[in-house]
This record gives sequence, C-alpha cells and structure tokens, in this order.
Amino acid sequence: MKNLRVVNVKEMRFMDEYTCTQLQICSLELMERAGSFIYLSILEDIGLDKSVENITIVSGIGNNGGDGLVVGIHLLENHYRVQFIIVGSLDNQTEESKVILERVLNLNGKVFFVNDQKDISKLSIVFRKSTFIIDAIFGIGLTRDVEGFYKDVINLINKSNAHVCSIDIPSGIKTNNGLKAMVAVIADYTIIIQNYKIGNLLNDAKDYHGKTILLDIGILSVVSNSRRFFLRKDEYLNSLPKRLSNTHKYHYGNILTIGGSNGTMGAPVLAGYSALRSGSGLSSIAYNNKYINNIINIYPELMAKTYVTVEELLAYTNKKNVIVFGPGLGRNDDINYEILQELLRLDIPLVIDADGIYYLKALLGEIKNRKNIVITPHYGELAMLLDTDSSSIQEDPFKYIKILTNTYKMTVVLKGSCTLIANSKTTYFSNYGNPGMATAGSGDVLSGIIASMIGKGNKMLEACKLAVLIHSLSGKYAREAVGEESLIATDIIKHIPNVFEDLTKK
Repeated sequence: MKNLRVVNVKEMRFMDEYTCTQLQICSLELMERAGSFIYLSILEDIGLDKSVENITIVSGIGNNGGDGLVVGIHLLENHYRVQFIIVGSLDNQTEESKVILERVLNLNGKVFFVNDQKDISKLSIVFRKSTFIIDAIFGIGLTRDVEGFYKDVINLINKSNAHVCSIDIPSGIKTNNGLKAMVAVIADYTIIIQNYKIGNLLNDAKDYHGKTILLDIGILSVVSNSRRFFLRKDEYLNSLPKRLSNTHKYHYGNILTIGGSNGTMGAPVLAGYSALRSGSGLSSIAYNNKYINNIINIYPELMAKTYVTVEELLAYTNKKNVIVFGPGLGRNDDINYEILQELLRLDIPLVIDADGIYYLKALLGEIKNRKNIVITPHYGELAMLLDTDSSSIQEDPFKYIKILTNTYKMTVVLKGSCTLIANSKTTYFSNYGNPGMATAGSGDVLSGIIASMIGKGNKMLEACKLAVLIHSLSGKYAREAVGEESLIATDIIKHIPNVFEDLTKK
C-alpha cells in the first residue's frame, strides 16, 4: 500500500523540479498539467452547472495563480461564464504565469487587475454576482501575514455567497504549519496537488479547507530524510488479528492505570474502561488511599485498589503488561515523583498522560535508554515539559517533537486538531478527529486505548497509530449520535465497538 507523504514547501518544490528534470518538461508544462487536472477534478469531484454558474478565478502573480489561470482557460474554452481577478503587481509576476495570462487575454477573457487599495471597490459587484470562486492567490509560498489589498480581497471572497474552491491550500494559511496569516480564505473545497503539505493538516487548517480532494498529477515522489506520512484508515481494514477460541483474558493485556485526586477521580476510570472496551483482558486502577472516600468506579468490570506507600503500589505492577500513569493525578503530591521514578526502572511499557507529564519533567534525564515509553501531551503540556510556550509549539511542532524522540527515544502523541504520532524515525498525521472531542476526559480515553493496543502486542508506534485512529473514528460516531456540542468522553468509549466492527468487515 502506498504511503501518503506529508511534505513541507522546500520538499514539494524539489519534487516539482525533479519531475521536470526526469520527464524532460519545463515548469510551464507542469503548470499546464496541474491546471488541466484541477479543471477535470472540479467537474468530476465538485460539479459545475454551465447554465447557472458564474465563475470567478482569483489568481495571484505566482505559479499557484498560473494554475488558476489554466483552469480558467479550460472553462472559457468549454463555454462556461468565467472572469478573472489578478491580485498583485504584474512587475513581479512569474514568467510562467505571464505566458498563461497572455493566453487568457487572447481568448478575450474578462480580467480585473488589483494592485492597490483603490482597485478594491470595483470588485464588490464581481463577487456579489459570483456563484463559484476559485482561489489561486498564494499557494504554498506564503510565510508572512496577509495585509493591505490582499487582505481586502480575501475578506470579499469570504463575504460572498459563492462556493469557494482553493488550489493546493486556502490563501492565507501558512504551508509549513497551518496557521492563519491574520486572514485566510474559508474554502468549501480544497484541491491538494499530489501530496499533503503540513499546512493542509495542522493548527487552523481544518477550519479553512472544507472538503479536501487529493489530486495525483504525476509529480514524482523523491525519497527524503523527513519521513512524514498521513495516517490512512484503509491501512487497517481487515488487518486486526482475530481473537482465538483457545485463549483467556491474560492473552489480551493486563492494564494498570495510576491516577486520580480530589475532583478528578473519573479520569483513571475513563482510561481503564476504554482499555477494556478496546479489547484488553483485564484493567485495574490504583488510587492513593487518601482519596478512598472519593473513589468513582461505575464499571464493575474495572478492578480498583488503593495504596499508601510506593512499595505497596509497585506490588500491583506484577503481571501487568502496560501501565498508564497520570490521568487526574494532580500536581500537588511529591509521592508521585517517587512513583514515576520507580516505574521508569521497570521494564513495563509506560503511557504517561496529563499530570504524569508534569512529574516526568524532573525525571527526563532518567529515561534516555527507555524505548517503551509513550507520552500523550497537548500543546500546552508539551510546552511545559520543554520550557517554552504553546505558540512556539504551534509554529514548529516537529522541532520540539524531535527533541523528545531523538534525545529520549520515546514515542510522542501530540494531541491537536490534527494529531501527530512520532518516534525518532517517522511521524504520522491523523486528521480524523472533530471539535466535539475537545472535551474533558477525551485524552484519558485515548491513553486507555493506547495501553490496550500495546498490551495486545503491538509495537509502540504502531499501537499509537492504531489507538489514535480508533479514538478519532469513535469520536466521529459519537458526533453522529449526539452532535459536536453535546459530545462527552463516555460517548467516545460507547462507540469504540462500532470502529472495531468497521475495521474487521470483510
């Protein structure tokens, strides 16, 4: 099965150049190929009614703008109503884009030029009459904030009633991190050329892309040192091992979750129960005895124990396949440093989540040779662990993930609108979650699923990939059942069986 590579701007441009060299074509011919494929995709994947559509191509002066102009030429030649807006100074237009613009003018295409604030007023009526807008302003080259008349044009696009299709990435979304550059086109569709770019997936991306269409135009893939891939659901269809009749509960993993404190006693319950729902044979929770009057255990299948001393707790680790440390643990008890220190000395796979990451910070130096540790931070927890801030993580998450995976050999699951699953060699992007999953306890559920996948014998990275997929798809079922606003963590657990049914259908 072909891996879907996720690339940055530099890598994509190198692939374009490599393709031109290998196929002995020029960049203009590659632009013409891209525009032709995009035109066909718009007709086949989106659909346009020639009798009613009034199409506006909004192009910048770079090669993304040239792609848009090629699409417009195909529309003109096939008798669609189409007009063009060129945004930016023609003095800076790429040579390829100049050639295509000349062809548009030779076909008597109606073209509006915008190079100043005063040119904006004449566009209002153009956008008001448009039913379909193709956004080809910036493409993958944007690195700065959008200002001036560019900002005004994007605002006009967003205020229009037209359906909007962006080429490669919505204009105003930064390609190397997916952050909005002050303002960005809110697309109904985004046709992504050949490879996902980082900015198609991270941070603000999902709120601006609409439906994404990945379009293969024949750009040659070049092996690169940066191994980033899109997590594919179809990678796991019919691949989960079947449970055998001649087995018992210990064959499927024995999970221990250590967590809970005053006010957050439900967190370890969510982790422990999600492990059971994900197929673990046994799942136990260990609470500090000081919270014995606050214990919550609404599931009779979960075993609950208390401890007073570290030694007492360590006795519970006997025969455990995986330990989850941190859900609801709180940050006010020094015994947790001692507990984690002892757990790090064991040879049992460890999933460190939530408050567990807080205690890990002081003990990072003790885990350089432990390869069977998973941490599951969100951006704020990762920033805390590495003494930085969330905005720095958003700007360059790979920089900080690499610090952890290269230095400490752990596996990192960085939770966000697009979750990153990484070890020192490879990073996977999972884009299947939804905003309803931003709810208390959702991360605890994920930790339990990860533990379950490890407990059933999967290697660390593979267990995390599968767990993130199960978690996200369960969230999708939960959203369909109760909606995004009402979705809670137990809804995600409830729908784990639906995902297993999907993944094992013949």
